Amino acid sequence: MALNHLSEEDFYKKLSNHLKAKNFKDFTNLIEKSPELDIHLNPRLIPNRFEYISDLILDCFKKVGESYQTSALGEIIDILRFCNQFNLFDKDLSIEEKTIINNIYNDVIFISNLYDVFGKITNCFIHYVRVNLPEILYGYLTNFPSIYFENIDLLVYYVKNIFWDQYTIYGLSVKKIGPFKGFYDIFKRSYNQSTTDFIEFDIYYKYTSFYYELNDTKEFTIVKRHLVSPKNILSNADKILKENDYKFYSLSMVLLGGIGPQGHGFTYSTPKKEVIEICSDIRENNAIIIKYKIFLKNQFLKKLRKELSSLKEDLRDSIINYLDSALNQKELIGYNKKDRVLKIISNHLTNFTEALKINKLNFDDLIDIISEALSIILRPINMVDQFKCRMDLINEGKLDSDDIAKLTSLKGKSHYDVLKERLFFQYINNWFYELYLAKKVK
Repeated sequence: MALNHLSEEDFYKKLSNHLKAKNFKDFTNLIEKSPELDIHLNPRLIPNRFEYISDLILDCFKKVGESYQTSALGEIIDILRFCNQFNLFDKDLSIEEKTIINNIYNDVIFISNLYDVFGKITNCFIHYVRVNLPEILYGYLTNFPSIYFENIDLLVYYVKNIFWDQYTIYGLSVKKIGPFKGFYDIFKRSYNQSTTDFIEFDIYYKYTSFYYELNDTKEFTIVKRHLVSPKNILSNADKILKENDYKFYSLSMVLLGGIGPQGHGFTYSTPKKEVIEICSDIRENNAIIIKYKIFLKNQFLKKLRKELSSLKEDLRDSIINYLDSALNQKELIGYNKKDRVLKIISNHLTNFTEALKINKLNFDDLIDIISEALSIILRPINMVDQFKCRMDLINEGKLDSDDIAKLTSLKGKSHYDVLKERLFFQYINNWFYELYLAKKVK
């Protein structure tokens, strides 16, 4: 059927079919063409929208539960974000439903989290997240394949108390390692008010792990060695312990006993006063290090641009642009390539020798500046160096502690994305558990 002959009824049927099939691109394209059809979108006219949305979310929970595809948690976020964009949860709210929503607004942390994860939200969206989402999770878990757990109580215990404390998503390992207060108390005992920029201390953590083959849990202890900047901890501790502070502060780098390669990891506080560790595999750590080296490169080019301020703009841009392309990501990996890179740059700059003289810039001095920068950019960088650099930037007031989680990213997902999405699902998890207890009593 040609688009210009599409009736309003068929328009909404097509939207419904696209929603059912999770064809979000076709759904969006059709809506964008609605002005040509003289149709003003009314989400309430889309047949079976609530049923289809719930089915899509249920499929994601199945992926997580039955094959541990934890990336499907991100798919749930994407589905909700898409539905929120087109106001697909729009409906008339009863007095009881409005009361539930009003109570949600009293939770400053959760409302801040919703705005952070989904942008502008409606009351209908809040109601769906508060009521429908926990119900979908409850419905799935009560029909969970019995081969994994011997009874529903054990399954609920696992989901409520263990799953969200350690899982992997977007290639990043996530682990709750304890409350911030315990972390802070041990830090204070280790810190003697010296002028040391960084200190290390060990914390012994007790964990509960679930063993499928035994259908039982076991406790074990792990020691983690933390590297911290005392100034960063001391300046943010009161904010972290304060109520209704929606921030994720950088706390430490784990040097021993961490969940990443070589026992490393990075820790952050959460608005729920937890300490969460996040790290990735070796391949992704290397990618993060490359990102850090690119950061150093950009710092150098910015500084060099000032050094060349006396040159004509087109000449200055030519030199900067050439250096930018010469110091590409692949070249950033190896320090042993410094001499070759410097030679290429020197040969290029000989084209500007006369122009440099006119502007009283010595060619050899310029090469020395570039050589020194190359030594920094191309030197072997490890995760400890990266952490210390970022702590220094915080202490110098160039970064905020809660910015760090946003800077550590890969594949379009940062540690900050993981932290804020985990907080969102913590609320859903708690409401699911309340529902489970209420139905169990009945």
